[in-house]
Parts: sequence; C-alpha cells; structure tokens
Amino acid sequence: MQLRPTTSEDLEVLRTWVPTEADMILWSGPTFTWPLDRAQLDIYLSDERRRYWSGFAAIGGRMSGHGSVLVDEAADRMRLGCVIVDPALRGHGLGRQFVTAAVQESFRISDLPVLTLGVYAHNAAARRLYGSLGFRETGLVRDTRVGEHIWHVLEMERPRAL
Repeated sequence: MQLRPTTSEDLEVLRTWVPTEADMILWSGPTFTWPLDRAQLDIYLSDERRRYWSGFAAIGGRMSGHGSVLVDEAADRMRLGCVIVDPALRGHGLGRQFVTAAVQESFRISDLPVLTLGVYAHNAAARRLYGSLGFRETGLVRDTRVGEHIWHVLEMERPRAL
C-alpha cells in the first residue's frame, strides 16, 4: 500500500464510500454532520495538526483507503482516525495494508511513544484488525447516539515498540 497526502479530489471519492449517515458515523465518529458535504471535508482537510493519507494498492491503481493521524505534541498525544477502505475492495487485506502503513508513517513523523484510536464496539472486524496489529483495548470512552441506537466507543492504543 502506497500512502500519499490526501487531496480534496480524493475526498470526493471518499464521499461515495459513505452513502448513509450510519456509514459516515462508523467512519468518522462525530466529526461530521449528515449529509456529508464538500465544505465539511474542506474544513477537515485544513487541520494543520493532522496528516491525511490516501492509500493506493495494486488493485486497479485507484484510491483504496484513507485515514489521518492527529499529532498533538503539546498534549503528548498521537491519534489515528477516519480510517476507511473502499467498500468495493474490502475483504482483500487492504485494511491491514493501509493501517500498517499508517502506523509506520505515524511513528516516522513523530517521536511520541504511543498511537491511539477509537473504534465502535460493534465493529468487530476493525477491532480484530487493530488488535492483530498490536493495538490493545484500554476502555470505553464515550457513547454516540445513531438514530435509535447507542454505539459504544472503545479506546485502543499501540506502543511504538511491540
């Protein structure tokens, strides 16, 4: 998986990957409001504390994933977020490739010792993936209302050295 900085054009592609409010929340948590529009994505892409990556795999040569890392040296915090793989390409190991590359790049750009992330408790596939890459669950951090349902957010962290 090759990572490159995300462009606004990449975010237009990404927007097609989140066709419903539930998909949007599963991808980004409470970052955006529905319906997801270009203005929100432009604001998202403008946070100077974040690095944004688009992933390109050998499959078709098109964008296959996206994610970002928030590096807050003052708060001694580095957080992976907004990870998504093109739904049409899921099930081929691209999530593993993308997260592996994003973890490596996160630790390359910062000396912080720990990388954190949040994941919804019911997202079993993501939890298994993150766990297999050295992230461990550290607890429940918040709940998010999605329609009539409450989604529980679990905190996970991975040290630089495993």
